[in-house]
Amino acid sequence: MFKIGVVTDEISQNLIEAIEVAKSWGLKYIELHSVWGKNICHVDDATLSQVISIVKKSGMIVTNIDSLTLRCRLDDDGEYAEHIQHLMRSIEIAPLFNSNVVRLFSFWKEENIDDNKWDRIFAKMELPIKIAEREGVILGLENVSSGNIGTSADLGRLFEHFDSPNLKLIWDPGNAYAAGDIDPSPSGYQHVKDHIIHVHVKDVDFIDDKRVWLPVGAGQIDYEAHMRALQHDNYDGVIALETHFRFPGDNGIKSTKKSYEGLMQILNSIKQN
Repeated sequence: MFKIGVVTDEISQNLIEAIEVAKSWGLKYIELHSVWGKNICHVDDATLSQVISIVKKSGMIVTNIDSLTLRCRLDDDGEYAEHIQHLMRSIEIAPLFNSNVVRLFSFWKEENIDDNKWDRIFAKMELPIKIAEREGVILGLENVSSGNIGTSADLGRLFEHFDSPNLKLIWDPGNAYAAGDIDPSPSGYQHVKDHIIHVHVKDVDFIDDKRVWLPVGAGQIDYEAHMRALQHDNYDGVIALETHFRFPGDNGIKSTKKSYEGLMQILNSIKQN
């Protein structure tokens, strides 16, 4: 029904272990975010060469490079310059894995965002987007609660401002809910679906006003309705587990498997109905 993938460090920081586990679950698609404790764009050349070899031997397909571009302070121009270099590094790395999608964020969340702050946010997003257009890569903006663009309404504002074929959406309904989207799945999805290139799956709830990541199917996200909507719209991209959920004392394998099983149960239910 869908192509299912995983962010490797959700399973393990050891890339070899992460890929072996993902393959044992029948997965073919991976995202590269953190390997052996470093973002893929921060590893040295020897480690990068090792990663290329490991992925090549595995036969896994890398969907996107989960770079950290613009996960920085809005008004720190020094950090901004460093993040533009981070973007350039991600653009260099992506084709080494036969990918053309690199991730983008929207700066650390500002308090009391007004029109002036939105103008500053969008002004500093101009350069990454123009670079992506020049280089022929896709920027996958991921909505996150820790950034300025988290909800479907925020995303609507973004795509109303920018009309670029090189700016797409890594849609995360769990992050949208954590950011304040009351019904991201599937209502929020309807507002952003035309921009989606990739989908992240995580589940979440608020307990005593504190955000808590949960196994897929155990939180507030209506993933059955969301998967039905994706199926209805003939979504042909990857749905990737990026759950953030952890059992106490678990480094990732057992916890991510729990979410994988939850997702597959939902998908099997859809097949049977």
